[in-house]
Amino acid sequence: MRFDFNNSRVYVRQSWLNDLVICPERARFKLAKPNMSGPSDATIMGTALHYGIEQVLSGESPDNMAKLALEHWEELKTKPFKVTNLDPDAAVEQIESMATAFIDDILPTVKIGGDIEHRFSFPLNLQIEGWDVWCEGTMDYVDPDGVIWDWKTASRSYYAKDKQSQSIQATVYASAIVYERKLEYPVDFRYGVMVRQLKPKAQIVYMRRTEDHHTWLMHTVKPAIQTALRLGVNESNWLINDTSALCSSKWCDYWSLCKGAFLSEHSMSLPLQGQPVEISKEKN
Repeated sequence: MRFDFNNSRVYVRQSWLNDLVICPERARFKLAKPNMSGPSDATIMGTALHYGIEQVLSGESPDNMAKLALEHWEELKTKPFKVTNLDPDAAVEQIESMATAFIDDILPTVKIGGDIEHRFSFPLNLQIEGWDVWCEGTMDYVDPDGVIWDWKTASRSYYAKDKQSQSIQATVYASAIVYERKLEYPVDFRYGVMVRQLKPKAQIVYMRRTEDHHTWLMHTVKPAIQTALRLGVNESNWLINDTSALCSSKWCDYWSLCKGAFLSEHSMSLPLQGQPVEISKEKN
């Protein structure tokens, strides 16, 4: 989220809205302390694959995709990144595997000649406390027919039904393409998923977005903007969700300012199962 004070506009991105769903306090920290947020070993691997895909869609031979992705990955590793639970010894083979999965199973279904890394900005036709709300972002690829693609690297295949039901990204991107190209709903949105494993595995998740999804987007964005305007991003905490799998020192950049400031690693560790927990004697 960013505020344009000259034009009384507030811009939101789908990635920030997604953070808000995961944990409102995490979304607040993204605004208050953006410098603390950085890439991880998983995200730079994904960025490397994105780079390789962009080159292929720009005319590079698919045979060179893995090589280009690996070269970019080596460049990205020279800068700081968070280490998660990935096996660094398997990274090269996994990148090669994902490149193969894209070339063999996803690329043949992609119509060439579209817009790569398409930047967008559009009004949501929503005004909150004097601020006009806009959405902005960058789509991985929009084909000549208006089909939207987003490239994903993941540890496992997606549950297509969940993505159709829950994807904020699909809804925002569909609203953007309808506004920009004067298209009519429904909009065809697809995830091209490459699974992070040694044996090439790809998945295409087909989703549909309608005008009803756009209306729901407006309804969900409104309280997000109201929270930011009324509570601010520096003065008060927002609602905290510590039940997400991303609430950990490995996956959240703000762990040390939030749950990690209250609970030590020992406190978070699981006690030995099948044996009673030793109870401290009452102090005099």
